[in-house]
Amino acid sequence: MAMYESIFQIIKNRIESGLLEEGTALPSRADLSQEFGTSEKTIRHALALLEKNGFIETEQRKRPVVRRPHDGHRATLSALKRIDAGLTSDRIKAGVLLCYPLIKNGISLCTQRDLEVPRQILEIMKDADAFTFWKLSKKFLRFFVARNENVLILRIVDSLGLSDLNPLYDNPQIRTRYWQQLQALLQAIEIGGDLEALVFDDLSEIYGVVDGGIPAFRAISDCPILPDRTQLEQSLDNNDVQYSAVYMDILGLIDAGQYRKKDQLPPHKELQKQYGVSVNTTVRAIQILQSWGVVKAVRGQGIFVEMDRKEIEAITIEPRLIACHVRRYLDTLECLSLTMEGIAASAAEAMDEASIAALQAEVNRLWTTDYLYERTPALLLDFIISHVHNETLDLIYSLLQRNFKIGRSLPGLLNTEKNELNVSVHEQCLEVIETLASGDPLAFAEKCAALFERIYRLVIEACRQLGYYEAAATIYDGRSLWK
Repeated sequence: MAMYESIFQIIKNRIESGLLEEGTALPSRADLSQEFGTSEKTIRHALALLEKNGFIETEQRKRPVVRRPHDGHRATLSALKRIDAGLTSDRIKAGVLLCYPLIKNGISLCTQRDLEVPRQILEIMKDADAFTFWKLSKKFLRFFVARNENVLILRIVDSLGLSDLNPLYDNPQIRTRYWQQLQALLQAIEIGGDLEALVFDDLSEIYGVVDGGIPAFRAISDCPILPDRTQLEQSLDNNDVQYSAVYMDILGLIDAGQYRKKDQLPPHKELQKQYGVSVNTTVRAIQILQSWGVVKAVRGQGIFVEMDRKEIEAITIEPRLIACHVRRYLDTLECLSLTMEGIAASAAEAMDEASIAALQAEVNRLWTTDYLYERTPALLLDFIISHVHNETLDLIYSLLQRNFKIGRSLPGLLNTEKNELNVSVHEQCLEVIETLASGDPLAFAEKCAALFERIYRLVIEACRQLGYYEAAATIYDGRSLWK
């Protein structure tokens, strides 16, 4: 994340949380430069982004003034007609499974000083009008998601569009009671109390959320909850699947021995499907590989590998590019480790004996007969995702599934030999699958979460040893997501 984007996020957070009220003039560019320790040119870029997104208004020779983005608190008939009841119910269920563990983990990371932000949000909510109250109530909870300091996690949660839903009806009594419950939550966080003992009212009725019925909540006409699968996928994939991910993965597969010298690569159509990208992306990736002499594209015949594993090792890849992929990989692993338990438990409901037996057979085949590198965790993840019967979760986890494969493209991270460590991970995967086969879905889900948490920690340790971790930490400032 560039410096101007970090500044944009910080000021945006101040505006959305109400810390910078509508009509307030921002400090001068010189003052902002001093505050953020950067140049006025960078500040101008950040202000331009704020203006583009509707957070400020600018006039010549005047300081920028805060404005609220279009509030849209009155639902239009056309907007309600565009909401698909099945999609919305699906999206809300996904939100419950994803947000609960992310908020819980964000809370665990907070210091007393960090809690000043949600304290101020609650203070503003106390005397706010109904629309502002419900908007800020979601910002209050979003703060704890952002506190994970993981841009991928925050983008996934924001892509659900749930923050833009407003109640169909409410009254001062409902708001007062909910404010008191949020206040009790904050107080419990501050003193280290038992958060699980807190009770919140079921607000589904005021949002008109009912299974099998037409949702009656208010939604603005450009609310993110309205897009179809294709639009949601585009919002999530923004900058997440780039041509560099394609060519680095191909390099990794050559290094792993899956592609050998003189082998023919899949055609562009198959590469597009495999990586979930456009033809322009695969063409650009192949062009890069050609420029390095890794492959050769022959018109009318195909794309052929021109290097062996030893020759591949001589290629120098830009350190920052590796850092970008490491950061995305680590962000993905953290997201998986935090959310896997609920997703695995949900998916387990659709798994039958035949599919579990087929998974066990495939794991055994790839480990004993066709071993290239440790693929058992990826197989398990693929299996879980294939049984997630929720379109939104399927979409999100398909993205995480693609990102999970980044590990095989990072120089030095992939081990093509069986060793004590990957044997141990393989055996832990087998234990997870055996628990599922025994008919204990909750224990299966718990062991899944423990497995991916362990993988996350092992990868962090390996990245530190390879000198990747510190470089990856500079790709963006996670604090700017919530400060």
